[in-house]
Amino acid sequence: MNATELFLQRYAVLCDYFIAHFWQSIPEELMRQRPDPRVNSITWNLWHITRVEDAGLNRFITDGVQILDEGDFSQRLNIPWRHQGTGMTFAEVDELSHRIDLPALREYGSQVQARTKSIVKALDPKDLDGTVGVERLRRILLDEGLARPGEEGLVENYTGWNKGRYLMSFGLTHSFQHAGEIGVIASLLGLEI
Repeated sequence: MNATELFLQRYAVLCDYFIAHFWQSIPEELMRQRPDPRVNSITWNLWHITRVEDAGLNRFITDGVQILDEGDFSQRLNIPWRHQGTGMTFAEVDELSHRIDLPALREYGSQVQARTKSIVKALDPKDLDGTVGVERLRRILLDEGLARPGEEGLVENYTGWNKGRYLMSFGLTHSFQHAGEIGVIASLLGLEI
């Protein structure tokens, strides 16, 4: 098994099992709730996973256009934020959770997943050794609005990473972490998923 096959095998579990199951088994009203004042909603987590993957793979790996910008999702999602959510206040999480158009979020996620598969299938493994320069990181994170204002430290955090690390982090590790978080939130809401 090569690296592409391994990534796609784990990615299928993430998308076709975990994320699909969340969409199918959690009622909309519970997706929007925060079961405790110290946790995010399921909706916020699904949006955050999708934003990180969309920007992470389309901007850090291929220097392409985000799905957010291709399908008018900035308008369709019905939220004012372009960033990926790190550092949001719980008041902002509540606003996002109640405002966001869930069918649009689900479609956005599906299109991001399809793009991720295309990107990974087209990758030359040698490309994964390349790094993203600091100026490009600044442009993506700060100028293009992936990071919230005041999150300039993300530039330093991602400096020196190779594209393989971006791919594994933004495409798998990060998403699986939040899938586990969604499972905990669901249990706090009284769901057995």
